[in-house]
Amino acid sequence: MPFNLNKFAASPSVEELDSLKKSEIVKVAKHYGIEFQPLMRKDEIKRYVLEYLVDESILPRTVLETAITVPTDNTFELKGLELEMNKEIRLKEMEREMQMQKEKEEREMQMQREKEEREMQMQREEKAREHELRLKQLELGVIKGSDPKIGLDTGYSMFLST
Repeated sequence: MPFNLNKFAASPSVEELDSLKKSEIVKVAKHYGIEFQPLMRKDEIKRYVLEYLVDESILPRTVLETAITVPTDNTFELKGLELEMNKEIRLKEMEREMQMQKEKEEREMQMQREKEEREMQMQREEKAREHELRLKQLELGVIKGSDPKIGLDTGYSMFLST
C-alpha cells in the first residue's frame, strides 16, 4: 500500500512511522519542517520526527521511552569490518599457502640432495669395488706371474719354472 503523507499527518503513529522507508520518513520530516542532514541515517531522521511529534504534543512523551527504534545503523561499519576481516583471512590464507609451498620446495630440494648423495655414494662404492677388483686382479697376476701392467698372464712364469 503506497504511503499517504496526508493520512499520516492526520493520525500519526509510532507503528506506521516504524514501517516507513527512509524516503517516506524524509517526506514526513519535510512536512513538519524538521531540519536534518540528507546524509543522515534513517533511524536518526526517524528519531528527529518522533522528538518533534512529542515536543508538539502530537504524540505522548512515553512514545520516546517505549518506541521501538531501529538501533543505530552500523551497516557501513559492519561491512567495513567484514571486508577488513575477509582481507585478513585472505592474507593469512595466502601466507599459509606460501609457507606450504616453501616447505614443499624445501622438501623437494632435500629429497633431490639426498638422491644426489645416494648416487654419489653408489658411484664411490662402485669405484671402490672396481679398485678392489683391480687390486685382486693385480695380486692374482703377481702370484701367477702375470705382468701387473697388463693384468694378463703372459706365460713368462711358465718359462721360469722349467
